[in-house]
Amino acid sequence: MLLLNNLSSQQQAILLASILGDGEITKCYSSSRRKNNSYREHFGESQRFYREWKRQQLPDLLYIRQNNLVSRSLPLFTELYPYFYPSDQKDIPFALLSLCNHPLFLLTLYLDDGSLIVSKRLTSKQQLIASPTIALYLQSFSKQSLTLLCEWLNHNFRLYFRVAKTSNGSGYFLRTTRFEDTMQFLDYLTPYVNELPDFSYKLDWKIRLKQIQQDHPHVKVLSAMPNRYFSPLEIEQLLNDMSNEVPISEIAQRLNRSTWSIYAKLNAIKKGHGTSP
Repeated sequence: MLLLNNLSSQQQAILLASILGDGEITKCYSSSRRKNNSYREHFGESQRFYREWKRQQLPDLLYIRQNNLVSRSLPLFTELYPYFYPSDQKDIPFALLSLCNHPLFLLTLYLDDGSLIVSKRLTSKQQLIASPTIALYLQSFSKQSLTLLCEWLNHNFRLYFRVAKTSNGSGYFLRTTRFEDTMQFLDYLTPYVNELPDFSYKLDWKIRLKQIQQDHPHVKVLSAMPNRYFSPLEIEQLLNDMSNEVPISEIAQRLNRSTWSIYAKLNAIKKGHGTSP
């Protein structure tokens, strides 16, 4: 993959996720005047800002033509074609996943084909409990391919996706099931919220909660299971306080949590869950 290696790790991640997601490599047929394949990605006007962001990340490869993000006919896309289309039908290029270790791969795949699903439950105390789930709608791929991709994502990024059923496409997609798993995924994307403010509702759970509260002004909106999730910064503070022999009660006060939640997190770390949230 000499041509792909000319790109930075960030550019590789964005390009490969884009081809896997909304983009496609247009094949150069024998009757064509072109010598190489090219890239094409159609978009609606409401997402022009996102495609402009992609163009800025890959300025030497991509440009916008009306409502399409495209490339010239390039040897790079001829080189990539058999990885993504081993039988002229798009599949997951497992041989290239070693080049997809940057969080920008998650960001691009999610913004192309993902959604932050929110389920809501109204309690007897007139409180609306909002529960977030990350969905990656990759149902054009087979269950076997999605299972392998799920295992790779979970291992490589220490995530917790599972394969779930859907009525569309191949009948399967990827999703998180627990609050902690959703937040752990969003933690990877936090550095890019300011770059893509129009997608803040999809990247920042606190911003999404504020929007839900605005949509339901007559009830108090609460996040599901907030005490079970520890952000990376909270875990770092917890471990630092423990190494400095700060009492559990004081740690709980500093983190604005109950003492039992501190004990539960410490127990999870001791059992081998590491320092992940």
